[in-house]
Amino acid sequence: MSTRFKPPGQCPACGEWVPRGAAACDECGACAKSGWSGNTHTDGLDLPDEEEFNYDDFIASEFGGKGSREIAGSKLWWWVALVLFLILVFGAVIPAFR
Repeated sequence: MSTRFKPPGQCPACGEWVPRGAAACDECGACAKSGWSGNTHTDGLDLPDEEEFNYDDFIASEFGGKGSREIAGSKLWWWVALVLFLILVFGAVIPAFR
């Protein structure tokens, strides 16, 4: 990247028009201090591009992403527990009224 760029003209980092007297590019933030290159402060960090990020994969990896079969099994367990609880309650209450 060229450090000799002086506005007005196209930004050497992103190609957007930089008006006369501007200290930095409005689009990418490149300036004379950075040598008119866009992301010099993050170049060595090996950050993923925004296009590579998949939110659904992130949620699945962070929160366990249960499949529909696991959810159905979980619901079945709660229904069985409810029925057994009702049998237990009514089994204890009905003989008390006889």
